[in-house]
Amino acid sequence: MTTNSPPPSPASLQHRLKKIVLEYGVIMNWNTLNKCILMLILGCVTHLIWMLWKIFIWLNPSLWSMTNLGLIKQQIVLNLIFIVVLSSLIYPCIYWQHKAWVKRFLPYITVWCFITSLCRDAYLIGVLSPATLSSFVSLLTVGLILFPRSIVYSALIPSTLYLFVCGYLSLHGMLPYAPIFNLPNDTYANAFWVGSMLYFITPVVMICLILFEILLSQWRNREQLIQQLSRIDPLTNTYNRRSLNQYLEHIQRKKNQNYALVLLDLDHFKSINDCHGHHKGDEALILVGQLLKQHLRETDIVGRFGGEEFLLLLYHTTLEQAQHTAERCRAAIEHLELKDDNGSRIALTASFGISTAQSPLTPFQLLTQADKALYLAKASGRNQVHIFQAQTENGVSVP
Repeated sequence: MTTNSPPPSPASLQHRLKKIVLEYGVIMNWNTLNKCILMLILGCVTHLIWMLWKIFIWLNPSLWSMTNLGLIKQQIVLNLIFIVVLSSLIYPCIYWQHKAWVKRFLPYITVWCFITSLCRDAYLIGVLSPATLSSFVSLLTVGLILFPRSIVYSALIPSTLYLFVCGYLSLHGMLPYAPIFNLPNDTYANAFWVGSMLYFITPVVMICLILFEILLSQWRNREQLIQQLSRIDPLTNTYNRRSLNQYLEHIQRKKNQNYALVLLDLDHFKSINDCHGHHKGDEALILVGQLLKQHLRETDIVGRFGGEEFLLLLYHTTLEQAQHTAERCRAAIEHLELKDDNGSRIALTASFGISTAQSPLTPFQLLTQADKALYLAKASGRNQVHIFQAQTENGVSVP
């Protein structure tokens, strides 16, 4: 029987928001939902600032003749409603962020709500006003940097059509232009003036958008390459120790996964470096890294754990399957064609230690078990596969 947990207090929400800011200092490294939280907070602040301007007009009778006072009173209430709606979306972004449907749909919902709330005020102050145009370009560029294109353009296209239709209807007298202000009837009803503004504005916006898209694509490709390089061991082209730890931490958070850890160490690797040179040692590591990737499934993980050690993370794998995989890799390493500078074959073997998922042990505890099994394989003569068992802890000491 499950029970519903009590709703979090405002103090708890504030603590979680503070933790997010401290934990992910670089905004570009935030996940999409955390970026949505930032956007929602800024949206609330924007509507609050607009409310203060409208309240200022309402409290100063000398300005009533220049504004539509009745509309301003309505918009104060509407701004308050938008603040409530935007702030209410912060909760699921924080507390439901691990749900698949939240990750998929909530970014679209939050961006749509944010843009919709701004479009209304853009019409009120005039779709061709400097404030509207500068906000449009600024939000477009910032949005494309922070969010995937699909999210940004899904809100950008309908909002652009909305502003275009409002401008068209205002031009033909079907809608008032900038209705929040009391403007002369013919101020923005001149078709030549409106057409000229659109003529000069459109190419500038389009050129800037195209150039920005090109620069953004190049920048994102560069960032992806840098991120990929930071996760890969440059010598073996397998995952590095940092990436392996991240995968283990991910498993620890997910829990209840069926997996196996295989830790392997190249036998007598130091003698290869000493007798044949470090370049042959590097070649041995490269060949082993390539071989391991060829003998594993696409869903499995292989990485250089340190020095001449490699770690295999085998998802959805039983003990028998893990042992079979390790034996296949061991035999393949034994038959690797590694030759010295004179063309003579260099013997190359590896020892393996296996540990499989056991509740309530963490992946890092299983890694310790695999390490004990590996050292038992070393002590038993090397070029062997050993499985961790309870008695392994009292096994033969490694010389």
